[in-house]
Amino acid sequence: MALIHRAGSGGGMKAKQWSVGLLCLLMAALPGAFAVPGLVRSTGLVGTPGTFTVLVCETVGTGRGSHTVCHGSFRPDGGGRTDDRATIDTEYDRGERVAVTRSGGAYYSVTPAAFFGWLTVDCIAGFLLLCAALLFGVPWKGVLRRPAIGMGVVLGAGAVLGIVFEAAS
Repeated sequence: MALIHRAGSGGGMKAKQWSVGLLCLLMAALPGAFAVPGLVRSTGLVGTPGTFTVLVCETVGTGRGSHTVCHGSFRPDGGGRTDDRATIDTEYDRGERVAVTRSGGAYYSVTPAAFFGWLTVDCIAGFLLLCAALLFGVPWKGVLRRPAIGMGVVLGAGAVLGIVFEAAS
């Protein structure tokens, strides 16, 4: 961390700049910690790929804490043991067949909407990390300045495109 000390400035970063930088780090780390594994699961690259057939969906909880849970059966793509008591926290229609992956005892959607949703959160987290780096005074002069600006544009555009795609689906 490069702290700039100027005569009469009180030394170092301003408290407001430091606070905003820490807030950006926190806002990037919390969702990013969930979004990176979610992105990998949504591709189907980890876990056991298979098909989830929806039997019934129900709303669980009340108020803002309510969400939909669907119950059904899971059949692995490569054969093997089926799970007739499978549940997934996404709303689907009765009888719908959905590509999922079983990882750690839970089921995750393997759909373009799930992928782009997680990608959007990852892009936002990356953009916030870049903002934090700039606020903390990481030296971006010379060789690193143009790639840093380019990365910010790419992450910002990825977040916007992901939000648009998610809203359209």
